[in-house]
Amino acid sequence: MKKLALIVTLLVFGTSTAFAQSGDAKAKSGSVYSKIGIGYPLETGNTAAQSMGLLGVSFNETFVGTITNPAHWGNTVYGLGVGEIGVDSYTATNATGSVTNSNFSVGQFQLQLPIIRGKLGLSGSFTPITEAKFQTFEQKNQIIGGETLDYSIENRGSGGLNRAELGLGWRINSNISVGYATSLYFLSIDDLYVAQFPQSPYRNANFTIETSGHSFGHRVGTFIQLPNFFKEDDHLGIGATVNLPVELNSERKQTGVVDNGAVTLTEDLQNAEGPIRIPTKITGGVSYSPNNLWMVGLEGLYEGWSAYENDFKPSEDQLFVDRYKMGLGVQYFPFVTGSTKFLSNFKYRAGASYDTGHLNIDGQQINTLKFAFGIGLRSPRSNSSIDLSFEYGIRGTQTSSLVQENIWGLRLTLNLAEVMFFRPKLQ
Repeated sequence: MKKLALIVTLLVFGTSTAFAQSGDAKAKSGSVYSKIGIGYPLETGNTAAQSMGLLGVSFNETFVGTITNPAHWGNTVYGLGVGEIGVDSYTATNATGSVTNSNFSVGQFQLQLPIIRGKLGLSGSFTPITEAKFQTFEQKNQIIGGETLDYSIENRGSGGLNRAELGLGWRINSNISVGYATSLYFLSIDDLYVAQFPQSPYRNANFTIETSGHSFGHRVGTFIQLPNFFKEDDHLGIGATVNLPVELNSERKQTGVVDNGAVTLTEDLQNAEGPIRIPTKITGGVSYSPNNLWMVGLEGLYEGWSAYENDFKPSEDQLFVDRYKMGLGVQYFPFVTGSTKFLSNFKYRAGASYDTGHLNIDGQQINTLKFAFGIGLRSPRSNSSIDLSFEYGIRGTQTSSLVQENIWGLRLTLNLAEVMFFRPKLQ
């Protein structure tokens, strides 16, 4: 038991934020920066928006569900269903080498229904908000009884913050819509530390920290539509949302494993209860459609991460800074012309975004530059569609012994339209 206590002490008080990658040639994990806090923030816009580097707050498609702006739900005409999956590849490089990680993820799910067609709509959804999925490796040593103890620690993390939400959108008139949603946030993160002592009498040990929490959240949105703004048949959209801050009621538990025996560690180490404060998020943007063929959008967000607090990791609070993101994108829908050419059957989207990030480590802002392209595959028999989004991004820096990540991403979204309240034509 004394040896176990020593091992636990080394793991708890001898580890810090590490950016050495796992030695695996290919590991099933995401961004190494998701190690900090409660995971790396994820985008909640649908694949159509992400294909343009946008959030989806200032535009809306009749046959595609959306989560970003609750005000869009007031324009719901048909029952809509959305399901998303994605695959990302991260090539992380620092001064000592590089490693490639791959990550499969299940994204948002949503059911959007009209209560009063085109006037009042309901949305229920499940959305990942942050993702903690990483592997890091450290070589360390410590003086024990006048002798140097060499050991290594591998840290594997999984989980994140998720949101289950229910909300209403109301189209007040032909120009203005508003919306409100209430959410249940729940946090679940497992941190597994594996300690190895290759040249000592200490046996290898595992140490797991389980962090969980929950709380209710609220957000509101508005959407303004201005037809014939510059000329006949054009359209200007303006949207904005506010996510109010959330305080999670959280707890942390620990277990240690030596050989096949498991013990519950004492509270004077890291078992605890306390709040985790998630900051305010504000999104906004404008979109302009000169006709039914084209649309261009400019959108951005602000998140006040400098107000983030985690009673379990107070030493990390200083790493968080306010986050800003801007995106510019365009879409082209040639099928509206009625053309029978093969390439005219698809939806085309492209764009780019710049994200300042929410982390500042050793004076270095962990920013992200991304480029995106998307294509929409329309169903020949209904208004349903499949959206594919391809992304390439660069995150972080190798300065100050940090990690730069090259990110390749693929998103697939199934958009089901007319899932309810559909009246077939009379035969």
